[in-house]
Amino acid sequence: MVDNYKIPPFLNQILIISVIILATIGMKYISPILGPVLISIFISILIYPFLMWLKKKGFSYNVSILITLALTFVLGLGLLAIMVMSISQLVAAVSTITVDPNSFLATYANQIIKFIFSNIPLENIAGIIEMGFFLIFAVMFLIYELPYVKSRLIKGLGENSLTLKHTFDLVADFIEYFVIRIKVNLLAAVGFVGIFWLFDINFAILWGILTFVLGFIPYIGIIIAAIPPILVAWAKYGIGGAIAIAILFVIVNTIAESYVFPKLTGKGLQMSVYVVFVSLFIWGWILGFAGMFLAVPLTLVVIKYLENFHETRWLALLLTTDDEAEKEEEDEKPS
Repeated sequence: MVDNYKIPPFLNQILIISVIILATIGMKYISPILGPVLISIFISILIYPFLMWLKKKGFSYNVSILITLALTFVLGLGLLAIMVMSISQLVAAVSTITVDPNSFLATYANQIIKFIFSNIPLENIAGIIEMGFFLIFAVMFLIYELPYVKSRLIKGLGENSLTLKHTFDLVADFIEYFVIRIKVNLLAAVGFVGIFWLFDINFAILWGILTFVLGFIPYIGIIIAAIPPILVAWAKYGIGGAIAIAILFVIVNTIAESYVFPKLTGKGLQMSVYVVFVSLFIWGWILGFAGMFLAVPLTLVVIKYLENFHETRWLALLLTTDDEAEKEEEDEKPS
């Protein structure tokens, strides 16, 4: 009798939702550790194709891994040094970034500047260095381990495992999408740095790095990245300079997102705009800034996981969009 007992469907759904809530609370509790670890995993997955590319070019595996690790260390250390030096200069100059009291909307501009810089922990240079070195070495160690992790998964789950196939397909989709995202962000960041240098905006490199990083945050990332250089331009050139920088930001971002990005990728995220937007705040609440940075890949992981089980497939369908189906529905509508 007990063996034939089945959990009622409504209770099954309640259990699923309860598990999701408990998992969310657990991730929130360990977010100071989990966030940096997830970022290191994400960066490692993006760098791994470079290792494979070197092998295809005829280099041995040992030489390929040495080149990859060396470039990762040099690039990571260089970016960290630039950020630390730029932030140190910004800390020293932050008190001088004020808008002329006689200019248009000066009172509001100075209040915004004061609010923003007072809420950014610029003085915590030691914390930035510590986090930077953790990410550099965590990424290097994980890149070294990734080939062995892959072989262990194949050995443990079997070469023909559907779960393993779905995992590898998901990773491949990640790499394809986010490599394109890196190219677009880099193009936009170089364009913005050129604009900042042209207008002699202080800390141009720092704002460029900020633009590149925040470009991974859909919709609101570029808005956040635009605020500091616009305020610096306002303080230096007045409201006219701020408007000019804002317009150039819109132009460069429009070219990158509306022309370059669609040309490089033939498919989207298959997530609705609402889901992407809400996921930014949910993952941001759970993991802090790391959550906003990783909101899209983490949401895709959740969706792919939910798709693997009959009981949760309906949740995955709610979070995705079927572009082809929607297009067919539009075509069938009477004109």
